[in-house]
Amino acid sequence: MDVNSSTIIQKVKKFILQHQMIEAGDHLVVGVSGGADSICLLLVLQKLRDVLDYQISVVHVEHGIRGAEAEQDAEFVRSFCEKHRIQCHICHYQVPEYAHAHGMSEEEAGRVLRYQAFRDEKQKYPGQNVKIAVAHNLQDHAETMLFHLARGTGIHGLAAIAPVNGDVIRPLLHISRQEIEAYLEQMGQEFCTDATNEMDVYSRNQIRHRALPALHEINGGAAEHMYQTAQQLREIGNYLQKQAAAAQETCCRMFADGAEIRKDLFLNLDAVIQGEMLYRLLGILAGSRKDLTRDHIRQVRELFNRQNGRQIQLPYKMQAVRVYSGVEIRLVKNVKNAENTAVNKSDFLKKQFSFRIIEDISEHMSQISKKKYTKCFDYDKIKHGFCVRNRQPGDYLAIDASGNHQKLKKYLVNEKIPVKERDRLLLLADGSHIMWVVGYRISSYYKVNEHTRRILEVTFCGGREDERTDSCNDFRGRGKCTNCRDCCADQ
Repeated sequence: MDVNSSTIIQKVKKFILQHQMIEAGDHLVVGVSGGADSICLLLVLQKLRDVLDYQISVVHVEHGIRGAEAEQDAEFVRSFCEKHRIQCHICHYQVPEYAHAHGMSEEEAGRVLRYQAFRDEKQKYPGQNVKIAVAHNLQDHAETMLFHLARGTGIHGLAAIAPVNGDVIRPLLHISRQEIEAYLEQMGQEFCTDATNEMDVYSRNQIRHRALPALHEINGGAAEHMYQTAQQLREIGNYLQKQAAAAQETCCRMFADGAEIRKDLFLNLDAVIQGEMLYRLLGILAGSRKDLTRDHIRQVRELFNRQNGRQIQLPYKMQAVRVYSGVEIRLVKNVKNAENTAVNKSDFLKKQFSFRIIEDISEHMSQISKKKYTKCFDYDKIKHGFCVRNRQPGDYLAIDASGNHQKLKKYLVNEKIPVKERDRLLLLADGSHIMWVVGYRISSYYKVNEHTRRILEVTFCGGREDERTDSCNDFRGRGKCTNCRDCCADQ
């Protein structure tokens, strides 16, 4: 294949800008195995470094599988980076041992350890906006799409690999393997070859060596067409996720140990939104979606038409129970070990909330959130520190601008919240003063006004997904994150 090196560089640059992968001042941690894809990525990123204004460092992971051959690859990457004056960190892991200890395949274990190494490298650059650049290409995308299809998946799985996923960027995702190898040949650049890539004992290699070539015989642009279809599926999937988040906000009430789904509201949803909402909700409660299948979703959906008291067991120690109002999803507690139960509940709450302190509020004052699950508070009015908990005797909140107080119990009665649900409500508390009854109201005392100097923004991540913020990078330096330590942040 004839490839013009400048054409490849411009193609990658256009792709980076199209997906807003990189901003001026970013630091890129580049995963480099020494193979053709990663060497091409590093060369292209070098060419674009001055144009797009970012810094580069390299991480190479040696997996403890291929012995001397792997050591040669590590030395190749080290020499390459030294020649091009790029900072390089070589990491050594024993992937087979890790895979055995954690009950996973070597492929999966290798991926886990690689990304662990990348994120460890990120920690070396505090105060910088660090992103992880990996070298997936057009064929990798097609292989992943076919792999997911063969294994069984839905729209999200068929969307395969995203150009940007959180802090991970893939600048070569639209570049074919043929283009990559032709570019390296034109540049006179050598690269390493991993012998395991030729072994058909791995499922992906079978797709690479058999399925994809057969598809390309039918149509030479098969991988490109699959990428375009995946883009459409990703857009559809994103739309469905937003609709599912809105449905969850309408149909569900979240508690510290689970959620209630109202039958009358749930059954009014379209079937596809029902499934999306259940998948989303179970993923939030479990903290993972890996072991959730369409069969679990079907079982929960069928539970709405069964007798009260019927229940099913779900992955991640969850239980779905038919109740009068609909279905409750409960996190099953280990009553034999109360201490572990408390820890599990603490971990659950930490996953459910994010906290941000905004010190430069001039831009933010006109955007004070009116969303149900994102609230803003006057940070300097907090006296005792804040924590997430359930109700306790003596709890109260301010009900008007004059500071008049009302006992929490009376407020819950006035709101007609069922007695059995009151002990399960989540509360953001400053001592006995309830700042926020999550899903309901905030105390008038903590409302932001023209005298506010600092804002505490709190997001309940069990609410709508488009309200959630995972990183203070989204603030472009206007604020800083605080992590909830044991459900309490007081600094």
